[in-house]
Amino acid sequence: MKYLSELNKLKIFKFNDFINIVGDSNLANVTLQNYLKRGYIKRIKYNLYGTVSFETNECIVDKFVIGSNITDTSFISHHSAFEFYGYYNQMYNVVNVSSTTKFNSFEFENNKYSLITTSLTSFVDEIRGVKVSSIERTIVDSIKDSGKYSDLEEILNCIKLIPYISIKEILKYLEQINSKMLYKKVGVILSLFKKHFNIPESFFIKCHEVSDSVKGYFDNNKDAHVYNSEWKIFIYKDLLNYINKE
Repeated sequence: MKYLSELNKLKIFKFNDFINIVGDSNLANVTLQNYLKRGYIKRIKYNLYGTVSFETNECIVDKFVIGSNITDTSFISHHSAFEFYGYYNQMYNVVNVSSTTKFNSFEFENNKYSLITTSLTSFVDEIRGVKVSSIERTIVDSIKDSGKYSDLEEILNCIKLIPYISIKEILKYLEQINSKMLYKKVGVILSLFKKHFNIPESFFIKCHEVSDSVKGYFDNNKDAHVYNSEWKIFIYKDLLNYINKE
C-alpha cells in the first residue's frame, strides 16, 4: 500500500500517472496488478483506473468525473450536463460524453458511457473536477440533437428549471456551429421562454435574419409535425403544452 495514498489524491488516473509516482514502469505494472487484485483500485476501462472506497467498494469519483477523464478532450454534455447542473429530475445510467477523440462506449458500475463525437471543444467549463459543456452550449446541443439523446419534452422540462442564460453566449456558440437551421430551431424553442429569460427581441430578429431562407423539420418525428408559418419550420403542434405541464 506504499503508493496508495498518492493514488487516493489523484482518485482517477492513467498508467503513465502511476509510473510518475513509482518511478519505474515495470514496478508500476506489478504494483498496479497487485492493487487491482486486492481491490484497492478498479479498472474503469483500458488505461483508466480509479481508487476504491473501502466502505462502498465503488470508485471514489462519480460518473461525471469518470466521463470527463475518458479522453483528453472528453466532457459531459447533453442530458448528462443538465443532470450535472441539477436541472434533470431523474437519474440516468447513460452518461453522454462528447469528445473530439473517439472511444468505444462501455459500461462501468451500472453506468454506460456513450460517445458523442464533436469537433468543438469551446464553451466547456471545469467545475469541481468535471469538464462539462456550459449551460448555453448544453441548451443548443440538446436542441440540435433533439430526439437522439433526449426527447423534446425532456429538454423543455430542463430549460424551464434554469434561472438564467446568457443570450450573448448562445449567439456566440450558434456562430461557431454556423447552421441556419439551428438558428431557427433555437429561436423557436427559446421564444417559448422569452419572458422567463427576459430575452431581447433583437435575438429573435437575428435568428430570423440568418435562417428565414431555409425550411425543414424540427426533428425526424415528421408525422407529429405541423407547419409553423412564423418560423417556417415543421414542429410539434402541442409544443407550448409541454412547458405548461406541472
